[in-house]
Amino acid sequence: MHAVRKYLAAWAEPEAALAGAVDGGYSRCLVVPACRERASLLDGYLRAAATSSGRTLCVLVVNGRDGEVAACTENAALLAELRATLAGVRAVPRSPESGVSAFVGATAESALDVLVVDRASGGAQFPKKAGVGLARKIGVDVALALRVAGKVESALVFCTDADVTLPERHFERPELAPGSRRTSSAAGAAVFPFWHEPSSDEAITRATALYELSLRYYVAGLAAAGSPYAFHTLGSAMAVDCEAYAAVRGAPNREAGEDFYLLAKIAKVKPLVRTDLPMIRIQSRASDRTPFGTGAYVARGVAGGERLFYAPETFAALGRFLRSLDAASSDGSADRFLDARGGLRADEWDAVARTLFGPKGRASFVAAALHATSSDARRVRLHDWFDAFRTLKFVHALRDSVWRDVPFRDALSRAPFAPFAQGANEASLDANRVAFMDQEAGTKARFGSSALSPDTASP
Repeated sequence: MHAVRKYLAAWAEPEAALAGAVDGGYSRCLVVPACRERASLLDGYLRAAATSSGRTLCVLVVNGRDGEVAACTENAALLAELRATLAGVRAVPRSPESGVSAFVGATAESALDVLVVDRASGGAQFPKKAGVGLARKIGVDVALALRVAGKVESALVFCTDADVTLPERHFERPELAPGSRRTSSAAGAAVFPFWHEPSSDEAITRATALYELSLRYYVAGLAAAGSPYAFHTLGSAMAVDCEAYAAVRGAPNREAGEDFYLLAKIAKVKPLVRTDLPMIRIQSRASDRTPFGTGAYVARGVAGGERLFYAPETFAALGRFLRSLDAASSDGSADRFLDARGGLRADEWDAVARTLFGPKGRASFVAAALHATSSDARRVRLHDWFDAFRTLKFVHALRDSVWRDVPFRDALSRAPFAPFAQGANEASLDANRVAFMDQEAGTKARFGSSALSPDTASP
């Protein structure tokens, strides 16, 4: 717990001080950012809480940005609705450290209480460039403080979003039990199976299905290439270990994509685990709450324009690059790797070198290749260097200069890793999603550069 205490002292948001005024004891925390939502969002968590042992505390961070008048009005209505909906509502005393309002109450299901943190009212709103990343960080920081205070039992902090329905016994999955062969105490985070439910609007349903299919296609491409970062990064479908979260200094304060960066950082510290079914269910909806992400991409899809997928050849190039990286792990020769262009064609290497191997990138790569005491340690260091973020930059470099994006039908019919290529048509979007999901379930359960270490290898 030392790392968590150190994090809380140096890096936590001021709202973590709210933990001191919350009565204990809970089995776990569930963190949810909420902006312009309805109080009925809590209905999506009731069954999961009721079918899991013990009590669950939902840390609901209602947030809005300064100057957004419409959001301010909707958030005010949400806060009023929550006060009217929850039973036994009491204000949490404002601490000098946090300076924000909060209240706690109980749902109709006694297994779920809700701590509402108000970062939406006047004077407490986020600055212009802050958003869901700060909201998620506030919530998890509060959960860590509750854990240190002995008011929460689980070292895992569950995260989700306002448009989610969690399945029965979500908080008691066998893979997450202490001592499980799938996780053990070394797991830094868990990612859960997910599915976007159809909307009453056919255009939204189709745009969402295509977006989800593109996510699954990307993860399948990474897995086929041999990347240790072949996992989904949805804030609505993850849980993070307190120690691992503290080790990477928490969620980044971003308008969007904080889930990707948080899990990418944790994957360097401790292995990630993908759990089995049941899946969480996410509403299909368009949204402008974040500049990118599911809701924003769906809104653009509805507005017009076919969603394009990465060309399959991009992942073939990635596979060659990763195999060359592993060869460098064995011989320790950065020069040989660079001279061989990382196993890439000349045009591919030119694009990747411009993006990843400038003066600073080259120096950090050489340091990773040379400063290791064994080939195993070198392999971990090199995959630490070529992390999830650099992998995405690699893919984008090839997309922009060599392998242009293609229509989804072409991508699925050409990709050797697509499990259902014959069904690349409108009527089979769901079948393709299911096929990819089934394929994901059959892949290895542990991910991240830390999972490459012999000490943390899968049994």
